[in-house]
Amino acid sequence: MNDSVTKRWVGFLLGMSLTSASLSSGFIWACGSACIDDPFLWTGARQPLMVFGAALAAWWGYLLAHYAITGGFIDDSGYGSDTLTASSDASTGDEQSARQWLGVLFGAGVLVAGMVVGVVYIRQGNHLLTNVGGVLFLGGYAIAHYMETGDPL
Repeated sequence: MNDSVTKRWVGFLLGMSLTSASLSSGFIWACGSACIDDPFLWTGARQPLMVFGAALAAWWGYLLAHYAITGGFIDDSGYGSDTLTASSDASTGDEQSARQWLGVLFGAGVLVAGMVVGVVYIRQGNHLLTNVGGVLFLGGYAIAHYMETGDPL
C-alpha cells in the first residue's frame, strides 16, 4: 500500500472515530441525569455546552474523514451522475445494478441496527457500547455510500 493510500484511510478512520466518540458522548450527555450518575464532568449547567461541543466535534470528524477520502469537505453536485437512480446501460448490466441495490440495502440495515444498539446503551450511559452503535451506524452509511458511488463518503 502506498503512502497516499495509507494517509487516506488513516484520515478516514480517525475522522470517523472522532465522529463516533463525539456522537456517543453527545447523545449520553443530552440524555442528562437519567443516564449519568457521575457529576465529575457532566452537570445540568454544562449540558448545553457539552452537547453542542460533541455535535461540533462529530461534524468536524465527519468532514475530516470526507476530506481524507475525497480531497474536499463537500461533494460536487451529483445531479445527473451515474448512480443507482440512473438507468443501467449495457456496460454495467442488471447484475451489477442488483449488487449495488443489495449493497445499499445491506448498508442501510447495518445503519438501522446501529441506531437500535445505540439507543439501548445511551439510556444506560454506557459510552463504549454506545460507540458500537455509532460504528454500526457510520459503517452502514459508508457501506451504502460505497456501493452507490465507489467512495465510502
